[in-house]
Amino acid sequence: MSLVNETDRISDEEKKDPTALSVQGHTTAASTTDVEQLSTAVVYKLYKRRWFGILTLVLFNVISGMNGQFFGPITTNIVNLAYLPATFLTVYITKRVGIKKTILLGGVHLLLANWIRVAAISPSLTPDGKFGIMMFSQLFVALAQGCCQIITVRYSELWFDVRGRVTATMFTNIANPLGGAIASLVLPQLPTVNWAILTAAIIATVIFPFGFLIQEHPPSPPTFAGSTESPGMMSLINALRGKLPLDSPQYMDGRDRLDFVLIFMVFGVICAATSTWSNFGNQIYGPYGYTQTRVGLFDATILLAGIVAAVAGAPIIGRLFGRNLQWAVRIFLPIISACWVAQIWNVKPHNDGGIFAVMAIIGICSFLLLPVGLELGAEVTRNAEASCGMLWLNVNFMAFIWILVEDALRAGPDATPPNNMTRALIYNGSAIAAISFLFLLGFRGQQKRREKDLVKLHELDSEATQVESSKAYPPEK
Repeated sequence: MSLVNETDRISDEEKKDPTALSVQGHTTAASTTDVEQLSTAVVYKLYKRRWFGILTLVLFNVISGMNGQFFGPITTNIVNLAYLPATFLTVYITKRVGIKKTILLGGVHLLLANWIRVAAISPSLTPDGKFGIMMFSQLFVALAQGCCQIITVRYSELWFDVRGRVTATMFTNIANPLGGAIASLVLPQLPTVNWAILTAAIIATVIFPFGFLIQEHPPSPPTFAGSTESPGMMSLINALRGKLPLDSPQYMDGRDRLDFVLIFMVFGVICAATSTWSNFGNQIYGPYGYTQTRVGLFDATILLAGIVAAVAGAPIIGRLFGRNLQWAVRIFLPIISACWVAQIWNVKPHNDGGIFAVMAIIGICSFLLLPVGLELGAEVTRNAEASCGMLWLNVNFMAFIWILVEDALRAGPDATPPNNMTRALIYNGSAIAAISFLFLLGFRGQQKRREKDLVKLHELDSEATQVESSKAYPPEK
């Protein structure tokens, strides 16, 4: 008989009679020994209030995503670089003050970034002064993105069971690229840049109070993993170095360490390639005669197809591949690699249909794998926020590298067509294909966090069964 019941509550009769036990809603007389036997047992529960936290994380990530790609590649790279130290700072802060204060701190950073940007549009400032203040505001965007993204997997672990964690992680992590899409599609339609900056600041201000909806942790955890303390970044670093003792919950053997390195590499490369593609959209398609409007539609196809697929497919992925997430990666990763390689020849004149089709497939497969990669990182490390932080750190680092390398590989005005980015496409496809091949060759993906959760759940159910048996067949006097 399972003790996992979202609606378990202690009745008035049970409160009055300390020798009464309530299991799955049935109240039965029990000995004091029975009560003592379960007095220290944890009852795993789910709470509907967990969705308020998801709503908060989604809204904050949408706003941070809007601000991250507000002005194009230069400011995007500033955010990418500033994100690197922000990762370690955010994990440390989360361990010290918890999720709620961390997300509120992220909201404060968003307010500072937006209103500093508003101050920069003052007509009394010189162009150089405005540019400097704009760049300074982007540092707060990086701090905000760290606070909003890194806690998402830990929140899923604290509030959701093994069946719901992939879905929860999906909702909170597709919000950031959704915000980028909103920024690139909606804000340019406003009359002036000043209007766009002011609108973004107002939206950030309106969203900030939602940060108070999120709660630190549920009264009862959903799983064993949700009942544990956050180990922190140094624990993960020591685990990757093989310095943790064998009896440590975060101990990683050689295969675990290899698995995380492979996740680290492929997650960073795939996300960096997808997120930076829109930065070079005009440079990639423009030499072949595509208009800026058509390029915007190509970029929007990745996001729209990906977001729709993630919302519809993440619950299915979580239930279909929940016991073996690596199979989701083994199915979708080769498709992603093949599509990026195909882009080398797919970008050519009068090929709108082919480009739309490949962009849609890339978006669908990439967004479906986004929560899977984050959850696998938590599975092999048993350290949700530190692994999430390391993965997003690598995404931002690789995006920084991608922007520099692809810009350097642009052809000159004497090429055919002039200023084409064929070499950048070759680099992009080759890098993704090579990293994907290494991943598929060496990844094992044992889900040790899930295994521990199920063992603890089985032990709890066994204790309940033993108590029920002792009540049914009391010992002879």
